[in-house]
Amino acid sequence: MRRIGAAAIFLFTTLPLFAQTPGDGQAANDWTFKTRIELRANYRDSKEQRFALKFPFAPSQLPVGQTAGFEETVDAGAHAELSVAQLKLDLGYGDWFLAHTQLHALDKYRRNPTSADRKIDADELWIQLGPRPEFLARPERTSFFVQMGKFVKMERQPIRVLESYGLAATAFNRFEDVGVMTGGSIGRNLYWRLTGTTGNPLYIRDPNALAGDNGINELLQPNPDPRLKSGFPILYDTRVEDLALDTKNKSLGQGLGYRWQNDAQTFGFDAVAFHYRRKLRDGENAPLTGTFYGVDLDLLEGPLDRGLPIRGDKKEETGARIYTELKGLTSTIQFTSQSVAGMHRSGAEAEFGYKFGWLGGPSVGGESLLQNVQPAVRWSELHYGFKGNGAQYPAPSIWWNWTKIDAGIRIGFAKNVDLTIERARNNIGAPKKIHPDETLATVRIRI
Repeated sequence: MRRIGAAAIFLFTTLPLFAQTPGDGQAANDWTFKTRIELRANYRDSKEQRFALKFPFAPSQLPVGQTAGFEETVDAGAHAELSVAQLKLDLGYGDWFLAHTQLHALDKYRRNPTSADRKIDADELWIQLGPRPEFLARPERTSFFVQMGKFVKMERQPIRVLESYGLAATAFNRFEDVGVMTGGSIGRNLYWRLTGTTGNPLYIRDPNALAGDNGINELLQPNPDPRLKSGFPILYDTRVEDLALDTKNKSLGQGLGYRWQNDAQTFGFDAVAFHYRRKLRDGENAPLTGTFYGVDLDLLEGPLDRGLPIRGDKKEETGARIYTELKGLTSTIQFTSQSVAGMHRSGAEAEFGYKFGWLGGPSVGGESLLQNVQPAVRWSELHYGFKGNGAQYPAPSIWWNWTKIDAGIRIGFAKNVDLTIERARNNIGAPKKIHPDETLATVRIRI
């Protein structure tokens, strides 16, 4: 079981050979193979903000002439950049087998936890046995499936209209986990999930587009002044580095959901309640690529082994998510309550978007140049039931209450091209007023 990632790679690369020679009465067209390439380029304008820290940094740990450390905007100002090149591959056999991988190069906004992270990686890599309907689709009868590899969490938002992420999604379910998921439906509507996974390490990142550079090697040099700054980081579940299942601090999860859609497919919803529990890692110095900081308890203890009211070594999340479609309207509402080392916080988020068809006008290759327009708005917040000591812990933003409002519009063009323009407004409960707001424009091309 610990080598489940290697098994997924083996099956994905060898099964196409069997797909070419069907037997036992199976037709060749029972096999399907799909590919998709996706490119994204961005214009980003990040507002410059700084917050002076009380933590007693040594003079050699600060830039020359600086007497205090700061949390500050990761990369202030206007920038144009290629953010991701992505390849998706799917090999399936009817409803009974599916192998999927999602590979990226660059992926500057997912680069995690620092800019020194891997430039090429597999976001998803899994095999699935048995039918697992997507979104609002329902099986014809009671069903069962097993999924193995690196996959998204059961409660993650099915469709995001905006390219950015809300606070709750960033903190709790933005990244995939590695392990085994079993589940199925009872009848057509009620469904269940059980997971046994490695468990995403707890780390820190800025919730805007760029994660921020925390724990990079340059900080070990005298008087460091890195180009990318720390940002205003929050605690979040970061990416699992290894494709093999690690059972040492395994996460056990359960979910129960209900989905329904009318016959005309103009209205439907998918609601799921979930729970995860695992033991926090202890004494692991640098398990993440690109940082010398530790994760879990090592991260919470900080450089002085104090500063936060830590009690115990358990990490637990309970929450719910409901996704709804009503003609052109899509909405996702989610809530998560988390206890980490005896400290409590919660996150809530709601996103609404409406797609207007917009055919007509100039055409490209027989298609209308402008296909649709989809305005969207998202509200998200993090609320903390604990407070640390800023003189003993160097990242006070991890206990600040925070509200983020994102508003934008996605414009769909011919030939699978779209443009998303959005603006983030951050309201932070810090001792000093801070608004690290950001404008983000994204051109996406799908082939």
